[in-house]
Amino acid sequence: MTRAKLEDRLAEIRRQREAAIGQPMPASLQGVSKARTTTVLTALSLGLNAELIDCVFALLDDQMPTLFVKAPKDATFSDGASTAHLCCHIGILQRGGGKIDREGRDHWIKPLRDPGGIEAVTLDKYEFVPGRIIAKSPNSS
Repeated sequence: MTRAKLEDRLAEIRRQREAAIGQPMPASLQGVSKARTTTVLTALSLGLNAELIDCVFALLDDQMPTLFVKAPKDATFSDGASTAHLCCHIGILQRGGGKIDREGRDHWIKPLRDPGGIEAVTLDKYEFVPGRIIAKSPNSS
């Protein structure tokens, strides 16, 4: 049996959330609303970038299980998400369209990594470990 495409998996999660809570995304994640995310990023001179705001909100999603197949059983999306996972979360879950273009990642991941707001992790042997331990790994997050 083949696994569903990432986009199809996120579309199904969107449908499930809409059925369960009446909307595709909760109003807040880890107690932080998207409006609060915007306020904080604006204070850091980063708040005008919609993808950056949505990326931070996606990384707060501890209600959705991780999309990595070989991650720890209790891992959540916020434990580690690849660029492709973020593109789908932003485009499909948050915006109701298709996944966004990953080529913009330097405008919505790099501004968070450079000052230390998020850190790179790699899924290795069923656990997330700090850093990029394998160059160009599909398990980098």
